[in-house]
Amino acid sequence: MTDVPDLRNYELVIFDCDGVLVDTEPTTNRLLAEVVTEAGWAVSTDDSIRLFKGRELIESVIDVEAVGGWPRLVLLDEFRRRRFAAFVAGCDPIEGAAELLDRLDALGAPRRCVASNGPPKKMHASLSACGLLDRFDDGGTPRLFSAYDIETWKPDPALFLHAAEVMCVAPNRCVVIEDSVSGVEAARRAGMPVVALAGLTDAATLGSAGASPVITALHELTARQG
Repeated sequence: MTDVPDLRNYELVIFDCDGVLVDTEPTTNRLLAEVVTEAGWAVSTDDSIRLFKGRELIESVIDVEAVGGWPRLVLLDEFRRRRFAAFVAGCDPIEGAAELLDRLDALGAPRRCVASNGPPKKMHASLSACGLLDRFDDGGTPRLFSAYDIETWKPDPALFLHAAEVMCVAPNRCVVIEDSVSGVEAARRAGMPVVALAGLTDAATLGSAGASPVITALHELTARQG
């Protein structure tokens, strides 16, 4: 536990969305595997995780277009339609997410925001569905930052730097919580310390990408606060 940070030592906590706050990654990768397979490239959910998790979606779709038979825009539209319907139907928070936010509220700890490679509509849908959207309200505005807003995706550090700039916090006063290799790399390149939550991406892979520490459950981080 000694290497798990006290988040009160920072001014801003930047959370990734899927896989850190909202348990959408299994559904997302299952649906993506279904659509990619229907498009002509037979992949499993595990293949989808290995090949596409954490990447800019359009890059993944371009790869699929080259192998399968669907134009990229058709594939994108179909995947997004199925994913949005699934999220609106209901999704769960990552175990321990609400408790971590409760602890930070009780401590009057750093400000917080969400920075995701996903589009704003998806972020709103998934965070609303699992009851976490209002936990990121800052003066009446949900502090959600999407790579689609700046058209630059992780592992480029621009999204994290943009969030820090809008929130008026220096990069070295931010800490990032991520679950993907691309997110870890983006945080490191932004000059921000990063805590990685192992899940669909294993701890060794996240550690090799530069995350320190790597935790396996959010309660490890909650227990360190206060």
